[in-house]
Amino acid sequence: MGLKFWLLRFIKVFVSVLVVLFLVHLIKGNEYLESFYFALIWSFISTGIFIGSRIYQSRKGIPCELCNDIPNKNEEDG
Repeated sequence: MGLKFWLLRFIKVFVSVLVVLFLVHLIKGNEYLESFYFALIWSFISTGIFIGSRIYQSRKGIPCELCNDIPNKNEEDG
């Protein structure tokens, strides 16, 4: 899993979290700009933690069923 894989994963997670946090903050009645800054900051933080933990776990060989970033032994053998 190279840099391209982790960069694409970062972008997918970041955009997903950004949209969810932005919409939740707007629903709570906050202004657009305040909601955007809140979502932007917390998206960076949460995505960084997620990607960091996934890199650590993938180096240890711990599979993630949700992410499916480490194939099962059966899938490798065909």
